Amino acid sequence: MGAADEQDLEDGEGWLTKAEVREIWPQIRPGSIGAVARANSVRTSAAPSPDLTREPTYHAADVRHVAARIARGEADVAPWQRADSDAARSDATPGPPVRQPVSWGPENVPGLILLAIIVGLMLWGLTSPDNHGTGMVFVR
Repeated sequence: MGAADEQDLEDGEGWLTKAEVREIWPQIRPGSIGAVARANSVRTSAAPSPDLTREPTYHAADVRHVAARIARGEADVAPWQRADSDAARSDATPGPPVRQPVSWGPENVPGLILLAIIVGLMLWGLTSPDNHGTGMVFVR
């Protein structure tokens, strides 16, 4: 450990795992900790986490500072990221948009008719005899 690391630990600073941040931020949903940390400029370490989860570690002083801001309602936290909000209780997390299945309803009929005509013309063109000439045969 370097002198700076020892000084950080003596000052109550250092790096916290995601599990430790969850204890300090009980108001935040576990899946939103990374997003809340980024939104509130919490420094992260690229070094592997000591619990081998490959999760980043978070700067302890920044986490404590944001915890105080969360308690005062000043932190940048979306309602669905909070574990104590109505949105979290109803599990209203935003998800990807739901794609509607393609239907063969009446709104598609004109396009289907056009497609059938085009396919019919293509098939007719492929199967009809070559009638490009007018009966005149050019022989040399």
